[in-house]
Amino acid sequence: MDPERWRRLEEVFQAALDCEPRQRAALVDEAAGGDRLLRQEVLSLLAAHDRETFTSAPAFEDAMRVLEATSPSAGWRIGPYEVVQEIGRGGMGRVYLAARADETFDKLVAIKVIPRGLDSDEAIHRFRSERQILATLEHPNITRLLDGGTTDDGLPYIVMELVDGQPIDEYCQARDLSILERLQLFQQVCAAVRYAHQNLVIHRDIKPRNVLVTEDGVPRLLDFGIAKLLDPTTAPSPGTVAALRPLTPDFASPEQVRGEPMTTASDVYSLGVLLYVLLTGRRPYRGPMSSPAEIEQAICEEEPEKPSVSVPDDSPHVKFRRRLEGDLDTIVLMALRKEPQRRYASVDQLSNDIGRHLANLPVVARRDTRRYRTAKFVRRNKIAVAAAGVVFVAVAGGVAATIWQSRVVARERDIARLEQAKAKRINAFLQEMIGYSGQTVPGSPTRAKGHDATVADMLDDAAQRVETELADQPEVKAEMLDTIGSTYSVLAKYDASARFLREAYALDLKLYGPDGRATASVMYQLANLSYLTGDYTSAESWIRKALPIYRKEGTRPDFELWRLSGMLSDAAFIMRARGHLDEAEALWLESLSYGSRLDPKHRAVLVSDKTFLAQLYMDRGDVERAESLAVDAVQDLRAQGAPFGLAQALIDLGNIRRAQHRYAEAESLIEEGTARYARAQGEEHPNVAYGLMSLATVHSAEEQYDRAEREARRALAITEQASTSAVRQAAIVGVLGRILTRTGRAAEAEPLLRQTLATVEQKLPPHSNATASALGALGECLAAEHRYGEAEPLLKESYAILRQLHVPQSPALEEARQRLLQVSAHAHQQ
Repeated sequence: MDPERWRRLEEVFQAALDCEPRQRAALVDEAAGGDRLLRQEVLSLLAAHDRETFTSAPAFEDAMRVLEATSPSAGWRIGPYEVVQEIGRGGMGRVYLAARADETFDKLVAIKVIPRGLDSDEAIHRFRSERQILATLEHPNITRLLDGGTTDDGLPYIVMELVDGQPIDEYCQARDLSILERLQLFQQVCAAVRYAHQNLVIHRDIKPRNVLVTEDGVPRLLDFGIAKLLDPTTAPSPGTVAALRPLTPDFASPEQVRGEPMTTASDVYSLGVLLYVLLTGRRPYRGPMSSPAEIEQAICEEEPEKPSVSVPDDSPHVKFRRRLEGDLDTIVLMALRKEPQRRYASVDQLSNDIGRHLANLPVVARRDTRRYRTAKFVRRNKIAVAAAGVVFVAVAGGVAATIWQSRVVARERDIARLEQAKAKRINAFLQEMIGYSGQTVPGSPTRAKGHDATVADMLDDAAQRVETELADQPEVKAEMLDTIGSTYSVLAKYDASARFLREAYALDLKLYGPDGRATASVMYQLANLSYLTGDYTSAESWIRKALPIYRKEGTRPDFELWRLSGMLSDAAFIMRARGHLDEAEALWLESLSYGSRLDPKHRAVLVSDKTFLAQLYMDRGDVERAESLAVDAVQDLRAQGAPFGLAQALIDLGNIRRAQHRYAEAESLIEEGTARYARAQGEEHPNVAYGLMSLATVHSAEEQYDRAEREARRALAITEQASTSAVRQAAIVGVLGRILTRTGRAAEAEPLLRQTLATVEQKLPPHSNATASALGALGECLAAEHRYGEAEPLLKESYAILRQLHVPQSPALEEARQRLLQVSAHAHQQ
C-alpha cells in the first residue's frame, strides 16, 4: 500500500475509534468523501477491531494480512541474506526465515522488517536506536541480535539468531517435567529479564511463545524491545489504546491493559502469569475475554484463583496440586497483584523467593506466622528436629533449643525483610531511569530534551539524583553508584565512570569491608576501567585485590562460577598489558578449565578466551599456534551468533592473516569485524578505532598508503574524541608515523614517533611488544632520513626485546633482524 494512503487510512481509523460506536459510520462516510475503497478499508478495520481481543495491534495485523498480501517472500534479498519464507508477524512487524546468500558462510537467521506504510521517519529513527541498544544485550538466555541494516527499498531490518526450540509450556508438558525442573527453567527466564532490566529495557510481551527452549534445555527470550519501539511517543487517547498498543491479553498486566505507564513491575506480572501456566496448565482468569471490556474487567478486577485450586481433576498437572499449596500459591499470587507497588519489587526478588522455597527457607511473599516459620524450620531440618524430639521426650526439656530456633528464624526474617526493602528501592530507582525522557521534572536539574534524550542524558540525571534521594540508604546507594559508573564505562565516558565507581568503592568498604563480595565487584570494575584508560599499574593493583576474593567465593555452592571465569579472563588482559605473559597465559587457561563445570548457557562465553589466547601467542610471534585458536574461535562464535565476541575474533584473525602476508583475507576479516562493532556500538566507539588501525596496518603492508593514512587518521580522531587511553592513542600514532615514513614524510613522522615512544616508555614495562614496536618505528624513520648512526641503537634495542619475547620462528622477529642488518651496514659505511 502507498505510504501516504496508509497514513490516511490510519488517521481516519483512529478518528473513528475516538468517537461513539454508533457515530463511527457517519464519521467514516464524511472523512472518506467519495473514496469508496478508503471507506470500505476503514470499516473493515473497525470490524476486525471489534472482533479481536487486544493481541499485538490486531486491527493493523488484520489490515496487513489483507492489504499487504503481495509483499515479498521467498527469494527476496535483504542485505547478504535471501528470504526463504515468512515465519511470523506481530508487534507491527514481519519476521522471515532467511539464509546467508553471499557464500561467506552457511547460516539460517530470522529477520524482522518494518512493513511498508509504517516506515515513518520517527519509526525508522527509533527502530535504529533500539537496534543499537539491543545489540548490547549479551546474555545466554536472550536471543542474540546478529546484524541490521536497510533493504534496497529503504525498510530497516534486524537480523536475529534463529532459535530451534519449543515454547516453554509445550516443552515442559512434552517432557513431563517435575515442579523442580519447571521452577529451575523459570529462574533462567527470570535471569534474562533481570539482565534486560539492568540494561534499561522492558520486555512487555513475556509469554510462552516468546520463550523458546532448545533441545538441550536452555530457554531463550525473544522479541526484546520491539513492542516498546513501535509505541507512539506520546500517550494515546483512550479510544486508540487497544488498537495501537501491542500486547497479549492473557499475559498483560492491569496497567498495560489500561494504557498506563509501563515499568519493570509489568514484566514481573507477566512472569507471574507464565509461572501460573507452567504450574497449572491454565491461565489465571476463567471469565470470558472476547472483547476489550471483558479483558479489562478480568485482568484489572478479577482475583485469580490459587494455582493449587485452579488445577482441574482431569489435568496432567493434578499431581502437582499438593506441592503447589502454601509457598508456591503465595509466590505466584504476589507476582499477580493488581497494584504494581504490591508485587515483587524486582524480577530478582521473585527468582530469589523461588530459590528460598526450594531451599526450604521462609519466602518474602508469605506472612511470617509462628506456625509457618516453625514448619519451614522442621522441613529443612528433619533429622535434627526428630532427634530433638526424642531428647525432649526423654528429658522433658528443649527450652534452649526453642530459643535458638527462634533466633535463627528471626535472623532469616530480618534478612528477607532487608532484601525486600533494598530490592524495592533499587527497582524504583531503575524504573525512574528507564522511564526518563529528558523532560524537566520537579527536583531534576536536567533541561528538557524531549525525544532527543539519550542514555547518557538519563545517566547524568540519575547521577545527580542518587546523591540526594538515596543518602539515607547506603546499601542501595552503593549498588546504584556501581551501576551508573559501570554504564558510563560502557559508553566510554571514563572520567564520569571513575568518579562513581570510586565513590561506590568507598561506600562498599565501609559497609562490607575489604573482603566483601560487593567490594570485590567494584574493585573489578575499577580494574577494567584502569585498563581501558591505559593505567595498567592501577589495573594490576585493583585486580590483584579482587581476584583472591572471587577465587574464595568460587568455592561456595551458591556462587556463579562464570563470574569467576570472566574475572580471570579480564585479569589475564591486565597481566598481558603489564608484560606478565606467562601469568596471563595461566589465567586464561584457568578460565578455560571451568568449562566442564559451567552450565551450557555459560560455557559458550569461554570461546572468547580462545581468541584472547591467540592474541597472547601473537605477542610471542607464535603465528601458527595463534592461527589454530583464532580459526576455532571464529567458527564457534559464528555458530553462536555472538556479535561482540565475533567482532573481536574476526579482527584478531585478520591481524594473523596480515602477519602471514595473506592481505586479501586480512582485509575482509577486519572490515567485517569493524563493521560489526560500528553497528553494535556506534561509529565513534574506541573498538571501531581499533579495527580501523588494524585495517591501516594491512593497507600499509600492501603499499595502499593513501587508504591506510585515511584509516589511521580516522582512528586517531575517534580515540581523541572518546578520551581513550594514551597507550591506545600511541599505538595509532605509531601506525600513522610508519605510513608517513614510508611515503617520504619522515620529518613529519619523527615528532609523532618520539611522542609514541615517550608514552609507551612511561606507561608500559620496558620489555614489551609496544616498546619494541615504538623503538623500531622511530629507528626506521631516522634511517629514512639517512641518520643511520641514530637509528642503529634503537633498532638493536627493539630486536633485543623481541628476541626475549618471541619464539625463534616469529615473522616480526625476522623482520626486525633484517631491518637492523640493513641499517647497520649503512651505519658502518659512514
